[in-house]
Amino acid sequence: MKKVNPVLKAFIPVTRGLGQMLGPDYEIVLHDISDPEHSVIAIENGHVTGRTIGAPLTDLGLYILRSEKFKDVDVVPNYMTTTSDGRILRSTTIFIRDENGKIIGFLCINFDTTKVSIFKQVIDQHLTFQNLEDITGTNHEKFVSRVEELLNEAIQSVKSLTGKPLRYATKEEKISVLRKLDEKGFFLLKGAVDFLAKEMGNSKFTVYAYLREARGRSANIV
Repeated sequence: MKKVNPVLKAFIPVTRGLGQMLGPDYEIVLHDISDPEHSVIAIENGHVTGRTIGAPLTDLGLYILRSEKFKDVDVVPNYMTTTSDGRILRSTTIFIRDENGKIIGFLCINFDTTKVSIFKQVIDQHLTFQNLEDITGTNHEKFVSRVEELLNEAIQSVKSLTGKPLRYATKEEKISVLRKLDEKGFFLLKGAVDFLAKEMGNSKFTVYAYLREARGRSANIV
């Protein structure tokens, strides 16, 4: 093995430790730029890009060494790269400098996003919703364990039509409320008329009369 700068040599166990801690989807690469054609001196999980010790510096690494843009830069984080077989990597390059501030190496982390991308697609699929109101005309579905809860929920949803307790509403307001409840399927529930009669302070016969009138008006709407 060629002689390695002591500063870079100290990063070899760091490379090994990061690779073992982060797992097989993370490639950790240590470059010695003194030999660009064989710059890789340590690598963990090299299967991500197919590289081994002795592989050359990347084109980005060569560009960084020649460009003045990176004179005062210590890290290029979280950029996208692509492997030869089309997999997308999330990459970070950390600059290693000597005591004079000169770049002597790079510590690179390349995360293979393939598994995460598949997982994201599954999550997106299961968190994509249709608008209930577009489908059914209502934007509400209440999950209850007792019919009484469903009856009460329906009545609460239409109380805004009167702005006051139903027992104090006028006949016209009550008919309007019954029409809305009928649209919601309220009267398909057993006990709905008795329940509503108590809320309105009327007999169930009055509720039936109001309901007939509400349905009659609805039938006449063009």
